[in-house]
Amino acid sequence: MVPISIDGASFVGCVLESLLYGAFTIMAGFTMKALLAHNRSRLLVVVLSLIWIFSTAHWITNVYRAYDAFMRFPEGPVAFYNSLALPSYAVRNTSYYFLTLVADGFAVYRCFVVWNRKWWVVVFPTLLLLGTAVAGGGVIYIFTKVPPGNVVFIAKVVPWITSWISMTLATNIVCTTSIAFGILKSHMSVRRVKLTSGSGSRSDPVWTSVIILVESAGIYSSTLIALITCYLLKSNSQYILLDLTVSSIGISFTMIILRVALRLSSEANSQSTAPSGIRMPVRSGGEVSVNVSKLVHVDRDEYSGSKRVEI
Repeated sequence: MVPISIDGASFVGCVLESLLYGAFTIMAGFTMKALLAHNRSRLLVVVLSLIWIFSTAHWITNVYRAYDAFMRFPEGPVAFYNSLALPSYAVRNTSYYFLTLVADGFAVYRCFVVWNRKWWVVVFPTLLLLGTAVAGGGVIYIFTKVPPGNVVFIAKVVPWITSWISMTLATNIVCTTSIAFGILKSHMSVRRVKLTSGSGSRSDPVWTSVIILVESAGIYSSTLIALITCYLLKSNSQYILLDLTVSSIGISFTMIILRVALRLSSEANSQSTAPSGIRMPVRSGGEVSVNVSKLVHVDRDEYSGSKRVEI
């Protein structure tokens, strides 16, 4: 198989990022509408806005660089994409840098909230986040000092890039696992007070919420794994995957909110005529609502960052 050239990979990455950016922008619009309509957490609105802003900055820079490479650069597109010290490349990397910090930072915060603000739970993810910040900053700085004609696989930058990608991947996996375990732990507290029926099956709404979370996070994690693999193999395909990673961050974030919101809306409509229930506190710090008709509804309002379990 003939290896893909750097200009070909960059062009394909730009096209695919444009398609995914369009999809993400549509999803972000619906997500923002849902958040504002239901008066959800302002933090979610801010985070979604920042993710969209940095994704937009990355996409615009990518399109500009493609035009510059193929239409204006005297030495041609290959020489352009091998010029790592160009200001446009620094802007592109910086937008991705802040995008990962916002996404990973919110994942750490969400983990902190789900575990009832127990600081020890997020010590390791926070260290990973700090490591991501340092490694990413190091990559951006090194690239500004690289002479023209060098590629991203030069020896002095490889440890920085692999550390950057590895730590953001680890942050995503650790936080997703902790959040899912925290939700299930809270659900087990509900089961212990004998207020649910059929708990633990895959049809259980709590399991549905966990599956939504894991599936959405899996998109981002899979892209990162493919990215670091291609980079270590010194394949120019990593340019394509890097551009896909940018959009996958936003799509994963909005997918969690939209899927949970749609499920809640559907269940709310199906229960609109149900009798009112009573509420009892549970040890996890959430709330349990019991319907006398035994119509069961379990909800961990994960995407809004609240700490309640409703039944």
